[in-house]
Amino acid sequence: MAETEPRRALIMAGASGIGAILAERAVAAGYAVTVSDRDHEAGEALAARTGCRFLPCDLGDEARIAEVITTVGAVDLLVNNGGISGPTEPVATLDPTAWRQVLDINLTAQFLTCHAMVPLMLAAGKGGCIINMSSVAARIGYPNRAAYAASKAGVLGLTAALAREVGPQGIRVNAVLPATTRGDRIQRVFHDYAEANGLPLDAAEAAFLTRHATGRMVEPEDIADTILFLAGPAGRSITGQFIGVDGGFE
Repeated sequence: MAETEPRRALIMAGASGIGAILAERAVAAGYAVTVSDRDHEAGEALAARTGCRFLPCDLGDEARIAEVITTVGAVDLLVNNGGISGPTEPVATLDPTAWRQVLDINLTAQFLTCHAMVPLMLAAGKGGCIINMSSVAARIGYPNRAAYAASKAGVLGLTAALAREVGPQGIRVNAVLPATTRGDRIQRVFHDYAEANGLPLDAAEAAFLTRHATGRMVEPEDIADTILFLAGPAGRSITGQFIGVDGGFE
């Protein structure tokens, strides 16, 4: 009997943090995983550690995104994990250049990845799963975080529209909305929030954590496991949804 071809996954911006943990878990679950990232060193280290394939990619480079998708081909699971936290700044003084950069990386890059990958998935005719990374910031007002919140809200619109477009062909599209997730990025957010509000760093962290019903940060593993659930057989009827992995954040 011929061996079953492994499911294939592509994780954009997956060399560290949530993406790296997802790559490890996906490999363990039997996926043939490709990870893209602009951090060559981290990507190569992840590949050596897990056996995944690494392809360099800067999400600000439209042509390179297309090259990566062409190289990888159709996948069973696409995860748009890329994002930047952007400035902590009120709208009145927010630099328009910074605004555009956040939208380019957090929203437009997800569109470009889907724009290139969806035709390949449709042509393969096997269905599949697309996960777009959003944030609770898309639904909850964060003062001084307009660029980030707007970009992540845009991801929800992209997800809902795409889910309706490709659902009849068996492709499911969902957004995952983490809250305060342990890692380097949230530490930078704490620092900027503390500076913007004249608070000690520990007070800034506490201000975020008190908004969680659980009173603790979300762990990257929680998000990775949710993504694999959505991509698996148990998620076959879940599409067009915005899944909060947020510890009851409000």
